[in-house]
Amino acid sequence: MTRATAALAAGVGLGAGLMYFLDPHRGARRRTHARNQMIHASHAVRDNARAQLGALRRAAAEVDVDDRVLAERVRAILGRVVTHAHAVVLEVSKGVVTVSGPVLRNEIRRTVKALARVPGVRAVINALEAHPAPRRMPVVVRDRRLAWTRDRDTVRRVATALAGAASLGLVARAAMNARGQEFELRS
Repeated sequence: MTRATAALAAGVGLGAGLMYFLDPHRGARRRTHARNQMIHASHAVRDNARAQLGALRRAAAEVDVDDRVLAERVRAILGRVVTHAHAVVLEVSKGVVTVSGPVLRNEIRRTVKALARVPGVRAVINALEAHPAPRRMPVVVRDRRLAWTRDRDTVRRVATALAGAASLGLVARAAMNARGQEFELRS
């Protein structure tokens, strides 16, 4: 689109808009309707801002929560960020959360950050024991219910190897069938 065409289109659009709003018969009604829509939009923005401010004030007042409620909130977050949340011990006192117990090394930073974001938590004291792998965590070795979580990577590797072997077997069988059919056709 050239500059002249763009200028022509802009001029036609401006002229049509002016004709629409400055029409002697219906222009006043259209202008009033546009003004009422703008007033309604400003009221909606004001009401939403007041509602958001009220929600922030309620959240700030809710920061002083009971230690039992805070412990439940923290335990819920732990279940999302820690592989073995049952092994973590929580102590909550006046908004200060102390976490201890065995955790995988790569989960410690994520855990502390997640707990610090919980509403009502004033501080997080990190007393977690870092372990490099699940099989070296004493709580996992003793707990038979969590046998499937011991080493997920090994399970994945075995499953991948079995799938690869099965696909190779299917390819070999298809190749043997194709050769057998060729021999039958030639004889």
